[in-house]
Amino acid sequence: SWIGILPEDLKKFLWPELGTSGRLRSLLDDFYERASKDILIGFFFLGKDLSAIAQKQTEFLLRAMGQTDRYSGRSPAHAHLGLAPILGGHFDRRTVLLRNTMADHGLSPAAQDAWVQFEALFRESIVTS
Repeated sequence: SWIGILPEDLKKFLWPELGTSGRLRSLLDDFYERASKDILIGFFFLGKDLSAIAQKQTEFLLRAMGQTDRYSGRSPAHAHLGLAPILGGHFDRRTVLLRNTMADHGLSPAAQDAWVQFEALFRESIVTS
């Protein structure tokens, strides 16, 4: 379960800067729009509902930051089943796009690091070895 491995830095650094679920959702909408157009990872999003993906990711992160008690979606490993194999380079490219989006939305390096470190916890269960 991902609930027990939450780094405290996510709550300490990320949530205070985001402050609202709307700001988080706006950032994620922007991120998934960028990812869908990216030459290296955009193909993962072909035919996908970007708004629905952003909504589930918003819910996931709000739960991880202790802002809600429930997350109705699938675990990260199960959410990525059925996609083309996700390789280490794809995961790394996603991280670059996420950092760029966070920076453009005014998040501090500490908040960016907290988010990236949290997502790195799922790398092993998402990336095809």
